[in-house]
Order: sequence, then structure tokens, then C-alpha cells
Amino acid sequence: MDKLSLVAILQAENKCGLALDIDETLSATNVYWFTKLQELFGNPESLTPKEMAMKYHYTQNVPYWQTPQALAWMKEQCNSDELQKNLSVIDGAVEYVSRVNEIIPIVAYITARPTIVVPGTEYWLKVNNFPKAPVIAKPLDITEHFTSWKAEVLQSLYPWVLGIVDDHPGMVDQLPTDYHGTIFLITHQDHPRTDITVVCGMDWPKMYEQIQKHNPLQQ
Repeated sequence: MDKLSLVAILQAENKCGLALDIDETLSATNVYWFTKLQELFGNPESLTPKEMAMKYHYTQNVPYWQTPQALAWMKEQCNSDELQKNLSVIDGAVEYVSRVNEIIPIVAYITARPTIVVPGTEYWLKVNNFPKAPVIAKPLDITEHFTSWKAEVLQSLYPWVLGIVDDHPGMVDQLPTDYHGTIFLITHQDHPRTDITVVCGMDWPKMYEQIQKHNPLQQ
């Protein structure tokens, strides 16, 4: 779904709420990527996938996987709809997202995944019992970095989408100073920005507590 269609739906329903990111917020995408890349392209540090995800966070930060072969494989997998159906769920995500949905509606999933993998993404959300809501994915013709794209989407959706639970501090950096929504930054203890509202929590139990305390519907 595109952002204009989402706004039209929310306006018609007179509804506002919270958006959710997917990768590393709901799905353990990096663990899958690090596991497969270790199998295919080596693991000279002998780290487990979880240890490697903790150290590098993103595959593009792993120096020995920046080869033409590894990069080509990653590009192909990014566009694999089937891959999205088989990712593991972050611990606590299903339970606590359900609790969040009881106090503030989940009205969208906003992901930097390309639009061609929306069907697999919707399937994964459904089989894992996440709340039903439209998926806004990055259009194929958008060439800018996904953090800039997502920041622009959030800005344009406010006040119908009052904020997002997301794991990427780079996206927070891209938001303008006049953004009035709330960013719930999961897997992080803090963020340096004080000119916009950023609320941090390391995991879903903590993030649920933070959303209770800083519920945008009650601000």
C-alpha cells in the first residue's frame, strides 16, 4: 500500500495509531542472514550468528563479506518473496505487540523491504498472529537510502500515524526537527537527539512499558 491510500483509510475510519518496523523489530532477519552468509562465504572469526549480529549489526559492516559474490547473493535474497515467509520472530514480539495493540492501534507496518516482497511479508505477519494492518514498503524506483525514505514517510503520515517502533538509529537521524511523532527505538539504550521525541528500550517487555508511559494517544 502507498502512504496516500493509508491516509485515506485512516481518515475514513477517523483512526490514528502506531506503526511498526519489521526487520530486527519483529523478525530476527539478521540472524538468518548471518547464518546463511557464514555457510556460503565463511566465518573466519568463528562467531555464532547472534554474536556476529551483535558485533556488526548489519551485513554491510562485515568486511570479509563485501565481495562481488556475497554482494550479488545478498541482492538476490533481498528480492526473494519466499525468504520472508521463513524468518524467525524476535523474542516477545508477538505477545507484546498484541498488548500494545490493546492500548494504541497498530495501523501500519513500514518497512524498507522492496514492494515485490510484500506478499511474503503479509503472509509472515498473518501466520505469526501480528495485528492486521497495511504494509508500506519501499518502492523500487526510490534510490535514496532507506533511512531517508522512511523518515519522509513518517513525516507525511503524521498525525494519522503517531509514531513507530523501529530499531534503526539512522532513521531517527534523518527526521526533521519539526517531526511531532514519537519514535520508540528498540534494541537501544539511548539516542542523542533531544529535539524530537525518542523513547528507547532494549527489548519488547521494556518497550511495552515505555509505550504505556509515553502513549502518543494520551499526549
